Amino acid sequence: MVELRYELEPSIQAPAAARRAIERELGGRLDPEALDSLTLVVSELITNSVSHGPGKPILLELAVDPDGTVRGEVADQGEGSVEIREVSLVGAGGRGLRIVDALTERWGVYEGSTHVWFQLSPPNPL
Repeated sequence: MVELRYELEPSIQAPAAARRAIERELGGRLDPEALDSLTLVVSELITNSVSHGPGKPILLELAVDPDGTVRGEVADQGEGSVEIREVSLVGAGGRGLRIVDALTERWGVYEGSTHVWFQLSPPNPL
């Protein structure tokens, strides 16, 4: 099992920093499709933390099983709720958690927080 832990500053550079770290650490270990899905899910969750969080450091934790299953968590130390919103026709908001929902096997939020967990399964072989 591979376990990774990153603390990111809540800045607009945080999603890109997380993507670079994931690609550097897991690029040769995960199927390319799984790596793409993982980087997109993490990028969306960290973007949400930067945009809506309390401005405290963001913690990203990932665990990769030998079969390629990835479990992850993004915690921004916020309180409140995380939920899928209606997509805005005017702005760009409301799509991030829809992407997370579409790409992950399952995901959720620890009650009373903005601490999001997710699981991605490896792609099915053809």
